[in-house]
Amino acid sequence: MGIGAFHRMIRGLTGKSTNHVFQPKEALKEAGELADSAKPKDTIVGTSSESNAAGAEPPPDPSLTYEARLNAQIEQYRQAKNIHELPEIFHYWSNKFLRPRLNEVMGVDSITDFYAGHFAQACERTASCQRSFLSMGSGDSSVEIEVVKRLLALGLQTFNFTCLEVSPPLVDRAVGAIRNEGLESLIQIECMDINHWSPKLKYAGIMANHSLHHFVELEKIFDNIKLSLKPGGFFVTNDMIGRNGHMRWPEALEVIEGLWAFLPDRFKYNWQLSRLEKQFINWDCSNEGFEAVRSQDILPLLVPRFAFKSFLAFGGIIDVFTDRAFGHNYDPTQESHRAFIDFVNYMNDVLIDSGTLKPTTVFAVLSADPTAETRQWRHWSPLFSMRKPELIG
Repeated sequence: MGIGAFHRMIRGLTGKSTNHVFQPKEALKEAGELADSAKPKDTIVGTSSESNAAGAEPPPDPSLTYEARLNAQIEQYRQAKNIHELPEIFHYWSNKFLRPRLNEVMGVDSITDFYAGHFAQACERTASCQRSFLSMGSGDSSVEIEVVKRLLALGLQTFNFTCLEVSPPLVDRAVGAIRNEGLESLIQIECMDINHWSPKLKYAGIMANHSLHHFVELEKIFDNIKLSLKPGGFFVTNDMIGRNGHMRWPEALEVIEGLWAFLPDRFKYNWQLSRLEKQFINWDCSNEGFEAVRSQDILPLLVPRFAFKSFLAFGGIIDVFTDRAFGHNYDPTQESHRAFIDFVNYMNDVLIDSGTLKPTTVFAVLSADPTAETRQWRHWSPLFSMRKPELIG
């Protein structure tokens, strides 16, 4: 983003010139210097993350039983009509920044193609007439239904697709949707807690679409996935790998607080929690249910167990401004709103490039078999994208 565009963005957002907010030349200069110096201790803008301690949410209640958390997780999605719905500004951002990277690294253009395309490849690699696929934590199975339809369009006619989901309301919704699509002969639903899953079959492909961050028994689950993949099969996932509870690590929080300081209140309304956050609250979503209960462990547990065929990681700062909580405050038809999102994404990339920030979301295609080389974006490999253990605490 040029300096002129940055001035227009600030003026459009705040109604003030950048002289009343902060100097964009200095911010951009510091961001560029950060990429060159690659010093993890440096930051761009903002105040100490300790300043947010007074507004922080209480820590998770250790007295909550597993059953209580499970019930809270089920209730969370009982009334949600579209569990995958995202703000319009997310689609602006993803089409401009994420989609080209998905094209380059994964060779696909959509979430449906990401799963269906790699499942089709897995069928060729396994060279088996028994084509079985599995989805771990399928929710209402809306993504899985589209994947099955795409597999049919790709010419696969004989296969079975099993969906595992713990929530009875979502299972009921999935059964109805499958029936409406006439796919009962291809898709089977099992209502079960995946933390207690034991594989019954060998699969050409296993998928987990934004479900791993809800699971507690990750070690057991990943070991069972590896055991249940056919030779040549793929484990394909798009999930969250950031801090537990979707909280921000201190280095990301410092930048977010700096941006928050100049944003008008109309951009600080949290639509998920129905509250105005004059100061950004580093909220722990795992307080009651299993939301992001072990998200920070996902990547470190995958790395020693699987070979990565392809890997695309992103996020850390930008997701706060494009996701469900605050993303609805931004209008992609407004130039200043788009410019702000562009600038935040630029900062996010600079900080990941330097190693200061680690990504929070991943697309990954994994195999139990050795792979010669991992396709990835820039130098953002699985190992590079992992936060150092000594910094986690």
